[in-house]
Amino acid sequence: MATTAKQNLSLGKLRRAIDGNNSYTAAMSMSKASGSALTSSGSVKMSDFSISAVGSLTGFVYLWESTAENYTLGFTNAGGLFLNRIGSRTENFSWTKTGNLNVAFSSADYQATVTAAAISNANTGTGADDDFFAAGSKNQSGSLQVKFTEDGQSDGYNDHATNYNTNRTKAIVVVDAYGGSPSCLLEGTDIQLIDGSYKKVEDLEVGDWLRTIDLPGAIDEDYDNWRQSRFEEGFEPTFHSASVQDINFDFSQTYWDINNGLEKITGEHEMLYKPVGESFWMWQLVPGMKAGGQLMGKDGSSIEITSLEQVHSEDGFEVVQIDVEPLDFYFGNTFLVHNKGSNSDPF
Repeated sequence: MATTAKQNLSLGKLRRAIDGNNSYTAAMSMSKASGSALTSSGSVKMSDFSISAVGSLTGFVYLWESTAENYTLGFTNAGGLFLNRIGSRTENFSWTKTGNLNVAFSSADYQATVTAAAISNANTGTGADDDFFAAGSKNQSGSLQVKFTEDGQSDGYNDHATNYNTNRTKAIVVVDAYGGSPSCLLEGTDIQLIDGSYKKVEDLEVGDWLRTIDLPGAIDEDYDNWRQSRFEEGFEPTFHSASVQDINFDFSQTYWDINNGLEKITGEHEMLYKPVGESFWMWQLVPGMKAGGQLMGKDGSSIEITSLEQVHSEDGFEVVQIDVEPLDFYFGNTFLVHNKGSNSDPF
């Protein structure tokens, strides 16, 4: 890339951006700026450390309580040494928050790990009914903010860049995992690990590897149109593993019983489904399914839906939701089910 018009090509400012030395007149060389030995044979240009604009702040809209996600500040026309020498310095970035978000920042250079604290569901009322909170009623909302200002200086090496010394924001919601979303499996559901053993869904731990399947052409859940994925019948299943990233406990007053107990799952949870008379598989919620349709079993076979029963109780049911990666689906008690949701829709 080329340096931007009117950019101040100051070695002193570059040094401050790289090592925080507060003297614009201290000795400096391009080899030192690059992090190489003074005898470095590679050519180093001022433009290698330059950007033309500070971009947007990206990351998940929905952050579950007691979990962490990475949020990243983008740059336009970044030189080859910019991220390593300038973007990697925490002194060049200021991360803040707005609203009622109870989050903490760590490793906060151009990318920050944002960790949400647990949300208390303690009963603060006087009646027994106060123990119940409607789904999402204790969610937290606000914005993450990050400002790129080299060594805190308004006149830094990249002060020519658009949005330099300006907060870039990302609106997020910290989701109350208990009462936040009913997209879950019932406690007691057996989940198969990659080694063939089983654990109850409530006993899973972050880092457990589960048995799953590769679906050619599946759209990643980070994209809003992942539910539009279609898979032609007859494809050869390839079995893989997926790692548990998040585990959330919830409460639901209803669930669906499929085929007399083969799967007990809430109605907001997508499953891989082949409609009656169709030749393709798709993601579908249980209320949209019909007897005679097909669900995918753990060996990749098609299993006909013979019964769908909605079960309701005022006392409610304990349910568990998990998030797996890098594939976004896993086998429940019997059938293939999808993850917790996408960047824009966690439910």
